[in-house]
Amino acid sequence: MLVVGEGQIVGTVGGGCGEAQVLWDAVRCLSEARPMMSIVDLTGEITEESPTNCGGIMDVFIDPMLPSDTARAGLSSARVAEILTQAMDAHEPVILATLVGSPDPVRFPMGIRAAVWSSRQEGIERLPAGPVILASATQAMAEHRSRRISVPIEGSGGDASVFLEVVALPEELVIVGAGHIAVPLARMAKILDFRVTVVDDRSAFANPARFPDADRVIAADIEKTLADLRVGPRTYLVLVTRGHALDQAALMQVIHQPAAYIGMIGSQRRVRAVFTHLRGMGVAEEHIQRLYAPIGLSIGAETPAEIAASILAELVAVRRKGRTSHRPGRPALPQTANDPGA
Repeated sequence: MLVVGEGQIVGTVGGGCGEAQVLWDAVRCLSEARPMMSIVDLTGEITEESPTNCGGIMDVFIDPMLPSDTARAGLSSARVAEILTQAMDAHEPVILATLVGSPDPVRFPMGIRAAVWSSRQEGIERLPAGPVILASATQAMAEHRSRRISVPIEGSGGDASVFLEVVALPEELVIVGAGHIAVPLARMAKILDFRVTVVDDRSAFANPARFPDADRVIAADIEKTLADLRVGPRTYLVLVTRGHALDQAALMQVIHQPAAYIGMIGSQRRVRAVFTHLRGMGVAEEHIQRLYAPIGLSIGAETPAEIAASILAELVAVRRKGRTSHRPGRPALPQTANDPGA
């Protein structure tokens, strides 16, 4: 959550009374120009007077980002902003490492920051146990998951606490096919923080007026577009074209790519036929089994918006590494809903 000025916020750390405490601690943190840990205790008894006590204690680190803090240990806020801006322009993830707890505040004051990206790093030497932090940062970047770690401080008899935050562009959702399911899918995906690309060979369907929320709308040959598309482990591909032959042709362009998710719409009968054809073409079983088909979680969806919601629910489960069945034998969505003609 960002706190600006006298308490305007962008984002959230949970809402309710706990967030209110963090908000005012952040305002104080800005005025005092020093980082702090806000301890939010939600372990009180749930009563009519205090219905928000949901249990547990949150440690919320508050870090002032000031225009002139060059005397601060580690990277200044201006340098952090510069690194993050350059990395985002280059579509490159960064680990921001921040010391959020220290048993030796004289040598290692809370709030020291360093950055790790690609094969480079800056400021790690100012943190305790730099090689340990660097190894953990590399792992966090590979798994794309932020974490807090403990590292020893020599001569202090205690451990420091370092938060490794993964900062990267949102995952990209590529919607192949601009029919009636694609419209609510693109709109809802933006709410879930995906960068959205829509691909179709019909300009009457693939246009910015029909997809005002999409980041890119490409009206061109589908197979060629997908063959030239940069696909990586943060790419989610959803195949919802106007026909199974086109879906299959599109699938052949991406099935060997290292995407986070490849899903294809269709009834179980249609999916089985596609799988049989893929095997006949010599596609390895490991690639076939990566395919999410029939697409979406089985929630009884019927309308285009409901089907879009079921697809996005599956994408979120994959994003958060949830357990979802995606083998051909799972219950399919209603055939009329999951086997559209346009």
